[in-house]
Amino acid sequence: MNERKVGNKAQIRFAHEIFIADKRCILVQNGALELLFNKDNALDIVWAKYKGVNLSFLSKNGLNDGARDFVGNFEGGFLYTCGMDNVSSCVEGKPVHGSLHYKKCDVAYAYEEGENIVVCGEVRECALFGKNLVMKRRFIVSESSLSICDTLENLDFRDTQYVLLYHINYGHPFLDECLQLEIPAAQSDPLTEIAKQRKTDMFRITAPIDGGDEDVYYHTLTEGRIRLTNPEKQISVEMHYDTADFPVTLEWKSMISGDYALGIEPSLTRFDNFKMRTLKAKEQKSYQIKINFQ
Repeated sequence: MNERKVGNKAQIRFAHEIFIADKRCILVQNGALELLFNKDNALDIVWAKYKGVNLSFLSKNGLNDGARDFVGNFEGGFLYTCGMDNVSSCVEGKPVHGSLHYKKCDVAYAYEEGENIVVCGEVRECALFGKNLVMKRRFIVSESSLSICDTLENLDFRDTQYVLLYHINYGHPFLDECLQLEIPAAQSDPLTEIAKQRKTDMFRITAPIDGGDEDVYYHTLTEGRIRLTNPEKQISVEMHYDTADFPVTLEWKSMISGDYALGIEPSLTRFDNFKMRTLKAKEQKSYQIKINFQ
């Protein structure tokens, strides 16, 4: 930034606390990248816009209080963090995709660090006589990238089990028939019979279909790099993460009219071979995902 040309840095980048639908949010803009963080929903990201183009999927449910069942609650958003007690319907008696997303941040704030904006917060999952986990979230927003840096800490005096899945959702107009999806998969397994029938089209985005079913696939990657390119909008998004941390990547493809979405989901586990991880007493574990926008 040329300081001689800018008297107020808010022309270039800012972080403002705002309310949307009674939700406490932090709106961040740094150059061409705009992100809306939801303090009342685990500091997850409601939307992502780059060069004025919406990238994210927001479901017809919109922002809500989580009082209904999963299909009545699921908001989508650019980032919907699943866990720490469940993903999918793997753990009986726990909410679908876990309770983390509907936890409020105990602490949430933003500050400038050089030419970046950093958004931080803490989300707890705890219970009397039960677990005492805290997720310390740190998001670094540059003019063309987002770094998700989460550190889990077991504050209890006993070992604790947990699970995580990062539901990163793309929507129209970035999601369109022209979208090119590059997933370096060494192995791909359909989750459902419908997905099995459509496997030859798993990397192809089609026009919306009235009614029908979603497709879900498990991918084992040769490297933790996924690229999405919309040549008409001249925008690409590239995701990077360590496959040792995230051995499974799920692809959720909904070509259904009104529910037109694509989810790329780095996960600690498959659903059909579900395994939770263990965090020892007082132990920490960090997970990172870097997303570049071009």
